Amino acid sequence: MLERLYRRCRSSAARVSRSLLLSVLPHTPASLRCRMIPVLRFALGFQISAKAVATVRDRLVTGGRLLIFGIGLDSSTWELVNRRGRTVFLEDVPGWVDISRKEAPGREVHLVEYSTAVETSMGFSDVSDIPLPSLPDKVASTRWDVVVVDGPAGWGPDTPGRAASVTLAHRLVGRGGVVLVDDYEREIERHICDLVFGRPADKMLDTRRPVALFQC
Repeated sequence: MLERLYRRCRSSAARVSRSLLLSVLPHTPASLRCRMIPVLRFALGFQISAKAVATVRDRLVTGGRLLIFGIGLDSSTWELVNRRGRTVFLEDVPGWVDISRKEAPGREVHLVEYSTAVETSMGFSDVSDIPLPSLPDKVASTRWDVVVVDGPAGWGPDTPGRAASVTLAHRLVGRGGVVLVDDYEREIERHICDLVFGRPADKMLDTRRPVALFQC
């Protein structure tokens, strides 16, 4: 009983803390918020590693071209760390696209449609076998400084998985750029990355929530 009460108190305290932070953060200078990635992660409740976001921030100090596969609670933070550059999101769930556009009407987000599935992705033995979605020309014709693969969903057999997004990330990143792949602990992410990059990750950014970095 005491343990349940302790957990309930901690949960209540966390909610209060988040509420206070969310009321203060909009009035905090962007330069300061940019140095508070763990705080933003706690307040906004997003999942990707704070170390991964900080890595992107440090590469794009003066702005650059940032492409994100997947939109969610972290979208405003990606825009913050690349506020001097161009940030684009690719998402396959129409509802998330609608929510994102209402949240930030000026956000550049594009709806894509994948034809892959987790249950068959381990069967890919050649990159050329992976079907890729069509992308807007202004996305496909750009060489991106950083590409983050945090979508589409890959947690169930009927979800698309990230075979296509990892493949596209490798094709779209510019020379000298980097690709970050979230959920690298999952078997399919590792298999597809081995297939696409032909080598292990150059760096693991967070062992607690594995994010792999590939230098291109």
